Amino acid sequence: MIVGIDVLGHRKFAFVALNGEEEIRRVISKNKLFRTIKEFKPEIVAIDSISEIFKSKEEIIEFLKNTNTRLVQVAVDASLPVLARRFGIRMNPRDPFDEARTCAYLASFEIGYEVSVFTDKTQIVVSRNRSLGKGGWRQKRYGRKVHDAVRSIYRDIKAILNDSGLEYTESVRERFGGISRGEILVNAPREEVPVSSFKTRDVQVKVSSVEKERVELIPLSRSKRYLIAGIDPGTTTAVAIMDLGGNLISIRSKKDWNASEVIEFITEHGKPVIVATDKKNPPDFVSKIKASFNAVLHSPKEDLNVDKKRELTSDYKILNDHERDALAAAIDALNYYKSKFRNIEKRIPAGIDAEKVKAEIVKGTPLKSIFEERKVEKVEKKDVLELDLISAVEKRDKKIKELLEENDILRRQIVELKDEIERLRARVASFSSEEKEKIRKETYIRNLEFRISELLSEIRSKDSEITKLKEQIELLKKLKFGEFMGWREVKVLRKFSKDEIEQNKEIGEGDIVYILDPSGGSKSVAEMLCEKKIKAVITSGEMSHLAQEVFDSHGVPRIKTEEVEIVGGEGFAYVSPSFEEIYRRRFEELRKRRIDNIEKLFEEYRRTRGL
Repeated sequence: MIVGIDVLGHRKFAFVALNGEEEIRRVISKNKLFRTIKEFKPEIVAIDSISEIFKSKEEIIEFLKNTNTRLVQVAVDASLPVLARRFGIRMNPRDPFDEARTCAYLASFEIGYEVSVFTDKTQIVVSRNRSLGKGGWRQKRYGRKVHDAVRSIYRDIKAILNDSGLEYTESVRERFGGISRGEILVNAPREEVPVSSFKTRDVQVKVSSVEKERVELIPLSRSKRYLIAGIDPGTTTAVAIMDLGGNLISIRSKKDWNASEVIEFITEHGKPVIVATDKKNPPDFVSKIKASFNAVLHSPKEDLNVDKKRELTSDYKILNDHERDALAAAIDALNYYKSKFRNIEKRIPAGIDAEKVKAEIVKGTPLKSIFEERKVEKVEKKDVLELDLISAVEKRDKKIKELLEENDILRRQIVELKDEIERLRARVASFSSEEKEKIRKETYIRNLEFRISELLSEIRSKDSEITKLKEQIELLKKLKFGEFMGWREVKVLRKFSKDEIEQNKEIGEGDIVYILDPSGGSKSVAEMLCEKKIKAVITSGEMSHLAQEVFDSHGVPRIKTEEVEIVGGEGFAYVSPSFEEIYRRRFEELRKRRIDNIEKLFEEYRRTRGL
């Protein structure tokens, strides 16, 4: 079913629904408009201009979320009367019902532009479902329970995404006992993500499509959608697809993406006229894609630098650097042809597809020959459509007759069903009071059994939590006793990163820092730790040479976990008394190495000076 809508008067609309040969007409108010669309559940809602109904982007988003339909604006390339004449539709411009009917028919012919407000990415937010309130040791215990519940559900959702093979990025806000909020940006449309919004007592999960920066209009007909495809090949290949008007259609990145899969992905959205790269010398992969579509290859005079790419893509949401490079290539190609496209738009008469003309001009076809071909096509197409409309009217009349006969049959069935309802009501009223009391008791017992089951489940959960806490308390007691035996507390960093150091504000002068994963540490991160005047670092793996040089230059010994004895739990650890001996030995090695380096520099200085 396709619905056409046009303004009838003050907050009144002409509503026309096409369902095969059947045509339904109604006058409805704005308040009932959305409810009526939900009732009919049309595939497409077609209008002359979206500004006639919607006053803001937020209203459009709310409409598309609640009605689950496609919104199409028909009059974009030309006015509604011009489009009606072009496709052989008789229309009285002063009759709102005629205009609504024309909008519906044009949309059925795939004429118009779909209103798009969502990207091909989905946002999942896992957070607390209630405020924790103020202070008190009980409130802290409750907060720990809630944060642990948020973390548990967040991990379950990540496991579902991993099992589905979906790519995503994540952002987590950690709190005592777990996390208070976790946000996941999935590189897939909402309908492909196997997670739905829900709430529990303590946690809420919101799943929503990521909104675009602006409302975009996408042509209905795939055959008429001409594209610019920016490609960044590599281990992770990214593809950015734009139309010739500069609207971003889709952007996607994927590991081990082969050429045939990239071609299939682009073809789903239309036909590329231009294939673009950000490199002066196009990679073979890009040339192969260009050749498969017989498209024009665009490459910049010089490789696009990072600053230029960031400037070009600053207004878009992107998942990684690969998508940024692909999008920058597409935008650079669009900018190259923009002035030529504007000149074409000014010269094209009504009734000719501007996007197709742009595509043929890019490929080198003269504008004059394009206009001559379009005149012949327009006449032939109009004749065919007029014949189709005549046939559709005859079928509609036949269908109306059949429906009238069916309506009489249904009216008789309604009368019979009403009689049956009255008989059933009389039977229900005859139920004895004993039967009603029995039903009430059975319902009450079922509710009690369900509540008991819930409480037993909650008790088991509490017992498990108590067992874990007791184990942690016993471990803390042992470690506290160990302090009297010479064991020393160390500050734990899960990752060697700036954010991790900033979160651990307790790290200070003379502290020993234990880094669980030192692989990502850079020179600036190492310097950030050294500025806190720490005593030493213990690592469970290899760190970068730049970071090692920073620690050595500041006289901070680096010690492997294999060399010392460390015990601890989540977020805390202690090192055995033998650490001091290893520390003195490493510190002395550093000191001797620095003296040796100074002597070498002095000897070299003497040689260069000839002393």
